[in-house]
Amino acid sequence: MSSLVPRARQLAPLTLLTALCSPALGQELYLLAGGQYTPSLKESTYSYSMVYQHNLSEHFFASFTWLNEGHVTDHHRDGLSPQLWVRWLSPQRRLVLALGAGPWRYYDTTYSTSTGAVTDAHDWGVLYSATASWYFHAPWVLQLRYNYTQTSTSIETHTLLVGLGYQFEGAQRPGPVVPAERYSIVSSGHNEINGQAGYSVQNNFQSPRGVAWAAEYRRRFSPYVDGTLTYLDEGDTHVVKRHGVAGQLGLKREFLDHRADVGVAAGLYYARDEDEGGHRTKGLGILTMTATWNWSRVLKTRLYWYRTLTTNGRDTDVAMLGLGFSF
Repeated sequence: MSSLVPRARQLAPLTLLTALCSPALGQELYLLAGGQYTPSLKESTYSYSMVYQHNLSEHFFASFTWLNEGHVTDHHRDGLSPQLWVRWLSPQRRLVLALGAGPWRYYDTTYSTSTGAVTDAHDWGVLYSATASWYFHAPWVLQLRYNYTQTSTSIETHTLLVGLGYQFEGAQRPGPVVPAERYSIVSSGHNEINGQAGYSVQNNFQSPRGVAWAAEYRRRFSPYVDGTLTYLDEGDTHVVKRHGVAGQLGLKREFLDHRADVGVAAGLYYARDEDEGGHRTKGLGILTMTATWNWSRVLKTRLYWYRTLTTNGRDTDVAMLGLGFSF
């Protein structure tokens, strides 16, 4: 797994993600970094994370977490987790303490126990978390976060992270915002075409790269839901040479007075895969995370991260920069 490209592994259950991006309640986005310790190996490494938080009430919230656990001996692992939380707010609402837990879907670049070959091992565990958040100046939040991953087929880890959070809605008082504002689509913004260029990374211990590009049509179905049809060429990493067409459905949330948004999408990727053994066409899964800056109602720049989801240990990460035009 490349340490330079975020890897998310599998979309959380659709019902939870719908709640996370619902217009009815407030949301927060966190970027965190720190360290990870693996007791069984007695090793430590870096770690970083992105968390999307959805406020359900004053004392309960849900979150969607991507966590990269860095590199230790024979394990380059990250994953995703939907979590439910309970929290305590100080009387001034600036200090918030919370406990959360949820299923942990991880993907681990490691060695296969049966063949000894490098593979991406996919499995489930549990992610337990605790946070201390300081709402020091709206819309900014300072957070300290502890995570413990428990698994039956892989390493167990401890991570300690610190970072900043951003509140999507303007706060009238300190602390979490409940409820949030609603917004609508501008009349000219239902369709978009864009071109993208970047690189792909094969997820093994050498992380070979290839030049990648894509073309996309995006349709905005609602203020919070997009559909995309993408032709993706992953280039040649000298391990995988793959290209095909992907259809995805995604959820998004705008902020900064509609000048920016973040989103996550998942779907099917019908791809032609070539290597030294020949070529084959197969259906794969694909997950995409995006961040967008709107220069105007027509012109926008998007950052893309694509994750191809395979069953034979040939997963790839594809990082792209795109230029889009709305109409």
